[in-house]
Amino acid sequence: MVIDKDVIYSSPVEGLEVLSCSSGREFKSHLHDGYVLWLNSESGEKYRLHGCSDILQPGSISIIEPETVHSNSPCCYEQRHLRSFYFSGDFVRSLNLKLLGKENIPSPFRNNLLKNKSLWSALSVLHDQLLNHNEILQTEESILSVFSGMYNIDGKYLPPGSEDKRVAMVIDYLHAHIDSNLSLAELAGLVGCTEFHLIRIFRSHKGLPPHSFLVQLRLEKARALLAAKADIADAAIQCGFSDQSHLTRLFKSRYGLTPRQYQKAF
Repeated sequence: MVIDKDVIYSSPVEGLEVLSCSSGREFKSHLHDGYVLWLNSESGEKYRLHGCSDILQPGSISIIEPETVHSNSPCCYEQRHLRSFYFSGDFVRSLNLKLLGKENIPSPFRNNLLKNKSLWSALSVLHDQLLNHNEILQTEESILSVFSGMYNIDGKYLPPGSEDKRVAMVIDYLHAHIDSNLSLAELAGLVGCTEFHLIRIFRSHKGLPPHSFLVQLRLEKARALLAAKADIADAAIQCGFSDQSHLTRLFKSRYGLTPRQYQKAF
């Protein structure tokens, strides 16, 4: 599929997608329900994560954990080529099992910026292979070979991040009640703090207040339902949007195309 110089491809491996972006579109504050690993081949990519701004230079690799709010835009709109891998927690557990013989270990994929030229080159080649629909055996071998390089950085696992347990409780509750009309008092009562304090701790950890974060979760769920060919109006209701037009407006703003255009890509 090609839309505004962007190409997205669901790989033959469960839980892995790749995106090639050469358009000048700015991606405002958003999140993904899985991991993001991205690199760029041209110019630089400005991004903001946890309140800090930086530039992803060619030759560097950025890793973003699930549900981490971030934004990004090209330094030079005419020379952009951003390569992204999107993968789920199930994909990581599958890698753990295939590479280490056990599923439940601390994830090596933490919010991080890596400068590793050989790994960057290997990821670039893998990205091309996935977009070019290579044979499944070759693809699976390449994925294991390349991603195994992410499991040992300077001889040790990357330490897990820390997060306020109250924020994690609220996020679990948002997932469980994604189609509900929740109140701030309800969420604050859940974790035993004032509504104002909840906003402060939530924003400090996730970069967005609870409602904006919930909208992002709803959009990610709607995207998954639409990819599975769900009726657009039904998807809107299941995800807590007031109606189809509400979903369409936010979906177009977030992903750059309407729900119907997105469905046609599959």
